[in-house]
Amino acid sequence: MIWSVAGENKTKEFLYDKNANLIKDYNKSITEISYNVLNLPQTLKISSATNTYTYAADGRKLKTVLGGSKITDYCGNVIYENGLLKRILVDGGYIENGTYYFYLTDHLGNNRVIASSSGSIVQSNHYYPFGMSFAEGSATSQQPYKYNGKELDTERGLNLYDYSARYMDPALGRFSTVDPMAEKYYDSSPYAYTAITL
Repeated sequence: MIWSVAGENKTKEFLYDKNANLIKDYNKSITEISYNVLNLPQTLKISSATNTYTYAADGRKLKTVLGGSKITDYCGNVIYENGLLKRILVDGGYIENGTYYFYLTDHLGNNRVIASSSGSIVQSNHYYPFGMSFAEGSATSQQPYKYNGKELDTERGLNLYDYSARYMDPALGRFSTVDPMAEKYYDSSPYAYTAITL
């Protein structure tokens, strides 16, 4: 299956496998995505580097290895990078380097402002309708949990939100794999982030 969007001058911008999973996205320089038995991305080749993902039997992400150099381990609500404690996720925020950070969310659960326990703003986020960022504040926090509180994978220009069962491209408002409940919602696109009603 081939689907093309205006912009790039290529005849095949997105390629899918027989299970309707995205396997190539030339807009993001993704040359190959392979999936495990749970239909979750196992390897992703982008810009001559390979990212690998490891999951538990229930689909929880346990580990990512980005290009062989950055290793992130997810141990419940504790996140390690290259073997060192990076952050502890807690209700309403996270702890990093001994400092508590608060999420200030909007009515949709989007993290709009991140404030430290001292009250200083370390990150501000503004979103287009499907989660693509615009007009980010000048604060320099690298906190990745943004739209709907989901983790944004920005490595090598990937810019996909991890919704646990699927990845979502905020520029297009579509997922990389078919909705597991697609048969129940046959009147909607199995890739759509949400039904668009006017």
